[in-house]
Amino acid sequence: MMQETGTVVELRGCHVAMVLCRKSTFCAGCAAMGLCHVGDDGRSMLVETHNVLGAVVGDKVRLASRAGQFLLASFLLYVVPLLALIGGAVLGEIIGAFYTLRIDPNLLAAIFGLSFLVGSFFIIRIGSRAIPRGTFMPEIIEILPGEECSEEQHGY
Repeated sequence: MMQETGTVVELRGCHVAMVLCRKSTFCAGCAAMGLCHVGDDGRSMLVETHNVLGAVVGDKVRLASRAGQFLLASFLLYVVPLLALIGGAVLGEIIGAFYTLRIDPNLLAAIFGLSFLVGSFFIIRIGSRAIPRGTFMPEIIEILPGEECSEEQHGY
C-alpha cells in the first residue's frame, strides 16, 4: 500500500474530497514526474480521494492507494502502448518483407509501429471512460491530529 499525507481543501459530494499533498519519494521515482505540476510551487499536487471517514476541510489526512491499482494503471499507461509499438513494428516488417511494395520494410515497420502506438493511446483514452471514475482513486484511511503532520517531519 502506498501512503501519502495531506490537507483536505475541498469536499465534492458526500464521499469525495480534494486533498492537497506534497510530492514525496513516490513522486521522485515516477516516470511522469516532469509532467505533474499541479501546484504553483511545483512541489504540491491536488488529489481526488474517497472520503469514507468523513474528513472535513482543513483536516490533515493520510491517503492510501492499493498496489494492485497502481500496477494496473501503470500497465495500462506504459506497457500497453509499448506492446502496441512493438507489435506494429513487427507487423510492418512482415508486410514489407512478404509483399513487394516499393517501400523499405524498415520504413514500413516504423510507420506501423508509430501508428499502433498512437492508436493505443486513443483506445486507452476511449476505453478508460468505461472504467468507473473511482476505481483508481486513493482512499482516506486516517484523519491525523494537527501536530502529527507537521512540515518539519516531512522536510518542507
